[in-house]
Amino acid sequence: MLNRILQGAVGVAALAAVASPIVLILLLDPRIGVLAHRARPEPEPVAAVAPRETSPKETCAPCRTAPPPEPEPARPSSPPEPPPVLRPALADGIAAPDVAGERESQRAQLLRVTAHPDRVSGSAAWLDLIGLLYTRPRDAEGAPPLDPNGYRRVRIDLAQAPDRALVVLADQPLALSLAVSPPDRAGALGVETRAAFTVAEGRPGLLGGFRSAALGAPKVAPLLDTLRPGPDGLRTFCAALRLWAGQYGLPVARLRYTLLENAAQVRLEGDRLLTDGTARGRVAGRRLAVLCRQ
Repeated sequence: MLNRILQGAVGVAALAAVASPIVLILLLDPRIGVLAHRARPEPEPVAAVAPRETSPKETCAPCRTAPPPEPEPARPSSPPEPPPVLRPALADGIAAPDVAGERESQRAQLLRVTAHPDRVSGSAAWLDLIGLLYTRPRDAEGAPPLDPNGYRRVRIDLAQAPDRALVVLADQPLALSLAVSPPDRAGALGVETRAAFTVAEGRPGLLGGFRSAALGAPKVAPLLDTLRPGPDGLRTFCAALRLWAGQYGLPVARLRYTLLENAAQVRLEGDRLLTDGTARGRVAGRRLAVLCRQ
């Protein structure tokens, strides 16, 4: 009996020894362990909380104690750009004061003393063209006197030549004065010049017409050297000659051209021309007509 009890105890002990590792695995292995599933608590659901806005007072302590930053000094605004400087148009690139207003006033004044073309045509039987060449400086000793504007004074006397008219050609500013007979004679004087000019007697009908590059004429006659006329100068001169012949209603054969140097006075006595200047050449009549046909 005792032997059977001992044999049973030994069997149980042997079975326990065999089964104990299996029991430990079943209890402790996290993959299949019973205790591992029971020990892990189920996670509780967490409600989402919206972030709360914080005011500047709820920021960190250093931020609450720091003084507010000083505002940046205002930057000086940049000065406005100056307006563009408007400069008058330059002739041939030469800078000079703007005289457009002065020239327009001169032109308007001269038109007021210019005769109607119908009164000019047929007013003379002969037409003299006088080229006034100046080789002395205006302020030089012996040079013709000047008017207050610095224009050279030139006196023209046609009182002894009632059937002749005269056209002045020049390339420097002139202050012209005229004596005629009868005193109210119309269109006795014409002017063709590159520069500005004035006329002392301001009565209506004094001028027979004028062409001035300074007053807007596109192209005026040069002072032609009758001894050595260049082809370009001769062409322009003859074109102006024909214009004046048509203005006075005369053929070119009734015209005469004389080049004078440093003259301040010009006087006609019939067909005689008297001057205090120096005559540098003359061409007239048929010879002048032939010259302008070339």
